[in-house]
Amino acid sequence: RLVLAALDQIDLDRRAVFVLHEIDGFTCEEAARTLEIPLGTVYSRLRLAREDFSAAIRRLQARRAPG
Repeated sequence: RLVLAALDQIDLDRRAVFVLHEIDGFTCEEAARTLEIPLGTVYSRLRLAREDFSAAIRRLQARRAPG
C-alpha cells in the first residue's frame, strides 16, 4: 500500500517512466521507444521520479510514525 500511495503522488509523465524502468524492468531505451519520447527525456524523468518517490515514501512514513 505504501508503494502505491507513493506512486500516486508522482506526476503521470514521470510515473510512467519510473514504473516501466523500476517495476517492469524496461531499459531506458525500451521506455523511450514505448513512450515515444527522447532518451534524454527518459533519463531526466527517471531521475526526478526517483526523487519524488523517495520524498513521498518519507512523507508517508512520517505520517504513520507514532507520535
